[in-house]
Amino acid sequence: MTLLEELKYKRKGSLIVVCTLGLAGAFQIQSIGDIWRSNVFEDTSVSKNEGLSFIFKCVSFVLLTLLLAIPMFVIHFLKLIYYQIEISKLTP
Repeated sequence: MTLLEELKYKRKGSLIVVCTLGLAGAFQIQSIGDIWRSNVFEDTSVSKNEGLSFIFKCVSFVLLTLLLAIPMFVIHFLKLIYYQIEISKLTP
């Protein structure tokens, strides 16, 4: 595999991640009210204690969104830009 083909392959992978997380983020923003009002702890012992359920909701939202999705989106977006610059240097 040549360097150009390898860069195109990596660019395609980064583009998939950026599009997937971008669309997921857009959907998350659009439906945040429905997701927030849903009770994922229904019929469990946690649902009996509303304060604990609220804390778990906050923690899960922060962990999933802030610690995973946003950094992965930014990292792969920067990789996408880098790969595109390298590909444009190699193509005449």
